[in-house]
Amino acid sequence: PLGIADRSFSTIKTHTAHKTYNVSLPWIFLVTIDRKRIGQLLLNKALTQGSEVKTNACVKEIFPGYVTINNQKVEYKYLIGADGSLSVTRQYLGLKTTKVGVTFQYKVRREHNDFELFLDAQTFGSGLGWIVPHRGYTLIGLGQEIRETKGKNLKETCYQWCRQMRIDISDGRAEAGTINYDYRGWDFGNIFLVGDAGGFASGLTGEGIYNAMVSGREAARKIIDPHYSCPHIRQILKKKRNHERFLALMQMNERLPDIYYITLLSLTRSQRLSRKIMDFLF
Repeated sequence: PLGIADRSFSTIKTHTAHKTYNVSLPWIFLVTIDRKRIGQLLLNKALTQGSEVKTNACVKEIFPGYVTINNQKVEYKYLIGADGSLSVTRQYLGLKTTKVGVTFQYKVRREHNDFELFLDAQTFGSGLGWIVPHRGYTLIGLGQEIRETKGKNLKETCYQWCRQMRIDISDGRAEAGTINYDYRGWDFGNIFLVGDAGGFASGLTGEGIYNAMVSGREAARKIIDPHYSCPHIRQILKKKRNHERFLALMQMNERLPDIYYITLLSLTRSQRLSRKIMDFLF
């Protein structure tokens, strides 16, 4: 719901190594949302609909029909693994994870006016840098495919990039994470994988929250009705495949990301093409 959005944008300021493009549409097409706020919203919805929520309940092991939590056996009829990129549920199912993005960012205690993306193959490979404004704070960081980091220290890369761009991160709190985009299925009978646990994130943009929300809802509907065909899963997987075909093309040569991004951005002078590009990306 847009009522919980922090900030709304109709323009993305996008920087390449040589030029800045303002990608705009006549309407808002991008919002930022605080991760804790959306978690609280989902928690409250679950509680008001009769769910029991346990905290400090880390699942250590999974077995057919039950899990162990704090050395106690907890039985399940259905199990939904919504446990992120390092999913215990995914490991139990024996699924490999080779397509992984890594991120490093600073959370600074001030607001920034513009939503900005930075595309420069020399610094980010096929990844990107970002300045993402929220309400009362801003996220400033970068992300890369783990195979492209080539042993680089991502924290040092981020620090040097911010210094070069004269971005003040002196009051920033460092954060890091992984993004699993290695989709290998999500419906395993009475066990489901959703969000990053299922590899639903985009390998191109790193976006994962929307796909996590959709896959979680689809899992619930599938449990309620085993004949449900899950059309929304098919939609997000189609976009994800298109993203990753584009990503694979860029990774064929270290110079290709700059060429592809500059070509795409040059097309944004046309509002019709801008809309198509935004639809492709988001």
